Amino acid sequence: MAIHKIMQDSFAEGAAYGPQPPSGRFYDNQAESLVAGAPFPIGVYVGRDMRIQYVNQSILDVWGKGNDVIGKRYADLLPELVDTGIYDQLDKVFTTGIPFHARNQRVDLVKEGVLQPYYFNYSFTPLYDAAGNIYGVMNTAADITDLHIAKSRIEQSEQNFRNMILQAPVAMCILLGPQHVVEMANALMLKIWGKPVESVMHRPIFDGLPDARNQGLEAVMAEVYHTGKTFTASERPVHLIREGKPDVVYQNFVYEPYRDSDGHILGVLAISIDVTPQVLARQRIEQMVEDRTADLAAVNKELQRSNSDLAQFAHIASHDLQEPLRKISIYADRLEQVTAPKQTGDTNYAAKIRRSSDRMNTLVRDLLAYAELSSQPLQKIERIDLNKVIHEAMEDFELLIEEKKALIRVSALPIVNANGLQMMQLFGNLLSNALKYNKPGVVPEISIEAAPPQSKPEGQGKLDPERMYHTIIVRDNGIGFNAADADKVFDIFYRLHSKSEYHGTGIGLSLCKKIAQQHGGDIVASSKPQEGATFTVFLPA
Repeated sequence: MAIHKIMQDSFAEGAAYGPQPPSGRFYDNQAESLVAGAPFPIGVYVGRDMRIQYVNQSILDVWGKGNDVIGKRYADLLPELVDTGIYDQLDKVFTTGIPFHARNQRVDLVKEGVLQPYYFNYSFTPLYDAAGNIYGVMNTAADITDLHIAKSRIEQSEQNFRNMILQAPVAMCILLGPQHVVEMANALMLKIWGKPVESVMHRPIFDGLPDARNQGLEAVMAEVYHTGKTFTASERPVHLIREGKPDVVYQNFVYEPYRDSDGHILGVLAISIDVTPQVLARQRIEQMVEDRTADLAAVNKELQRSNSDLAQFAHIASHDLQEPLRKISIYADRLEQVTAPKQTGDTNYAAKIRRSSDRMNTLVRDLLAYAELSSQPLQKIERIDLNKVIHEAMEDFELLIEEKKALIRVSALPIVNANGLQMMQLFGNLLSNALKYNKPGVVPEISIEAAPPQSKPEGQGKLDPERMYHTIIVRDNGIGFNAADADKVFDIFYRLHSKSEYHGTGIGLSLCKKIAQQHGGDIVASSKPQEGATFTVFLPA
């Protein structure tokens, strides 16, 4: 207001001295300096035809004009304003003496030949001479175009944000102030609340939802509002009265501070997803699993008891069967010696009895070994050199190896923590298998090698992914078997061939599987008919 007073006094003084010179300079150097250096547009128009007496550089920049404007009519200089009402505003100020003020007013001006929109706060103030007569109008203005554009963008962004909330595929609402007044909420949020819109909108949230009180939400919202820290929760139950009935809603929700363009916290933005159906379904499944687990535990306990009884029976039966079998074998040998000269071929019944008793004896021994392995925990674990194990197994089969002229290649094998006797059983059975199932007329070739220790081998789902394993591979060039039988060969008593083709009890590979698994490892097989077989043993490193 001080600068306006100086300017008005100065212009009044100038008016007392008669018409001003064409340059439009003031007689008061102080006022001239103030106006010329003012950072906002200033212009002085005299007479009812509004001839330009003085302008500063700021207003020239706004108009986009040069310095040759003094003495020209305002309407001639800015003809693009003809339909804006500005000419009438100036005339009314001149004729009535009543100042005019406009805020955030759009004014379209031609600059560089193009009509462009601008926004101003401007004022038209009457100027009086020494006699108290109005001789002109002073125009002051502030160009707020940039501010208006920024404000418009903010408003548009805010509107877009609110539209996004209303159309969001999740429940959202805005809660303002420390009382968390519901500023807006989309349809999904209203559905979660189970309240009509008029009972919650523009009210503190806990007034509109009194049933949500005292469940810890008050403290959570206050923390977000006062500290600006985001709060998240998963599957949190909230007890509400929905559609007039008590209900529990499980929600995944986020409480985020809602801020203005300057970063000041205005309230809380709540985002929620109703996961009640999923939670209830999972709870039902968990209950079913719990019930079935209890049932399975009972079944497993009964199964363990049955297995224990079966193993004990097999152990006792095997022991009890061995003694009569030995006697049968002895008497069959003696009977064969007595009757051999009189019997040949199919009539040599004593020989048939002896062979049957030998097979039975082998079956009983294998069954006893399997029963003992099933009924007893792993004992006497020590450092076992598998090279020594294979060497001793080859000595056991020395005669058979020489008879078949078998070629056996053994690479360097690892030292493992294991039960020595069981390692002999495992690799002895694999070597026996490779020698037994050779192609007629073809020299058996057997290789035994080891791969470097590795973590859980690919495809071995029963092994611990946190452990390292030795891999020992036993290959032969025998008759092989169908790939479909790769798992079945480890089933107890499972035979791929008849007893007349290849002798055996069907227990050996089952024994190998149980030994490997009892040591925390496993064994797998792969083969094709007439292309040999490969047995891969995994043992913890």
